[in-house]
Amino acid sequence: MTRTRLIVSALVARLVLLTYGVESRAADPESIPRSELPVLVTETRETVRLRVLLAEDVPPGSVEVELAGREVVVVARGSGGRQLRSRSFWLSEAGVEDGAEADYEPDGSLTITLQKARRGGS
Repeated sequence: MTRTRLIVSALVARLVLLTYGVESRAADPESIPRSELPVLVTETRETVRLRVLLAEDVPPGSVEVELAGREVVVVARGSGGRQLRSRSFWLSEAGVEDGAEADYEPDGSLTITLQKARRGGS
């Protein structure tokens, strides 16, 4: 199985290319394990939206999305090199790297939108 890694790079308030899917900055920080990266996934017929809830010490440019067929995992690095990882998500169809978009939201979250693979092709 081929594994693709998308890297989100930040340019001030705008993010260039790549990845995707709450109210405020994060849920109750005490309720989330320090190594877990909270991600909300929304699928439509043609896209997958990942809203990544970033803690204050996690720069948007450290976020990476790993695609392996229909499996998606989001990883990031916090201050001091702390490695964060979301749980694995299984999509209804594979997401693709081409046409990916990332937006840094005012609430501190990062929304990554991926296109789904076309049926019968990529």
